[in-house]
Amino acid sequence: MPNIDPDKLKQLLGQTFNYRELDCQVIEILTDPPALVLQGRQERKIIQPNQYGDAGDRMIETFTVALLNPRRDGFNPDLPGLSGLDLLD
Repeated sequence: MPNIDPDKLKQLLGQTFNYRELDCQVIEILTDPPALVLQGRQERKIIQPNQYGDAGDRMIETFTVALLNPRRDGFNPDLPGLSGLDLLD
């Protein structure tokens, strides 16, 4: 598993990545396991379900995306913009 530098991860906050053909901005970084929380940049809103599955407010769509691939030996291929960044120790 690649050793990711947490201080270098912080520089991703606010950056834009393409995820599922949507422009998304990094709004939070999770460390264990390493993941990015992305928020869609378009004004496309979805109905956010509450904890019981009932319809709630309309919110901008967010995604939690693992930083590493399923084998945990490289970056997630769903975020091609990560490959050019120096995030390792």
